[in-house]
Amino acid sequence: MTFRLAFLVLCLALARAAGAAEPPQELRNQEAVQRYNAGVGALGRRDLEYALYQFRQAVRLNPSLVEAHHNLGITLLELRQPEQAAAAFARALELQPDHLEGRLGLGLAYRAKGDSAAAIRELSQVLPKKADDPQIHLVLGDLYRGARQPQPAVSHFKEAARLAPNDPTVHLQLGLACADGGDLDGAMDAFRMAIQLRPDDADGYYNLGVIAGEKIRALIDEKVAAYRKAAELRPAQPDAHYHLGVAYIQKAQISRVEEKRTLLQLALEQFRIFHQTAPRDPKAPAAVHNIQVLEPQVQ
Repeated sequence: MTFRLAFLVLCLALARAAGAAEPPQELRNQEAVQRYNAGVGALGRRDLEYALYQFRQAVRLNPSLVEAHHNLGITLLELRQPEQAAAAFARALELQPDHLEGRLGLGLAYRAKGDSAAAIRELSQVLPKKADDPQIHLVLGDLYRGARQPQPAVSHFKEAARLAPNDPTVHLQLGLACADGGDLDGAMDAFRMAIQLRPDDADGYYNLGVIAGEKIRALIDEKVAAYRKAAELRPAQPDAHYHLGVAYIQKAQISRVEEKRTLLQLALEQFRIFHQTAPRDPKAPAAVHNIQVLEPQVQ
């Protein structure tokens, strides 16, 4: 996010009569502007300590110089001093409440401090006038996600993706927010887009793998529940028991060690029921084989 760095024009007073002295405050104001402009130049070349010195001198000489407070806040934020940065931005807003960049800076300072609620409050006031800035949506999405509010996070990341469709980072963040909200299909679509835009994105591949695994678990759970219900409603249907046994094995393969024995025992019971009720079924040899393999594992 780019802050506006504006040089102030030093307006010289009209020449006075010879021998007339300028008021001390006028001289201080002129020096404040000079200090401010020197700070802007230093900030532009990333000489942060010198910029900090100049902006502090500017606000000392002229406490009403709004842009000096604002750029002092930017410098402090760059120096990772968010507490002092927030104070500088707040002072700029006291002097000029409609200072949009100052409110943006205050929101970012609160974010750096870890105060998500305050950051969201300030940045939400900036959003109406910067609705087409994908970075604002990206920051708000990240804040809402950190606050464990996946729905508004997804909304902001989707808007950021609309505004910056070729940014793989936006799609990656969208995928994470969708996953937080339980939208596994949306998460996978977003991760695939991130990978498409940046084929060497290890994070994209990793998260896609994680969500694919979660989806497989969800599908297997649904598969177990469906076959179990079918077997309950129609106990004499052999196929339901056979496929329920297979589903239990699949669930055991992706479950914790302490759960596997119970699941394999359930699978064994289903294959025994199938073999008893349909000994001539074409799947009977496979059922017998599964029984022989499972019996030693559950003893």
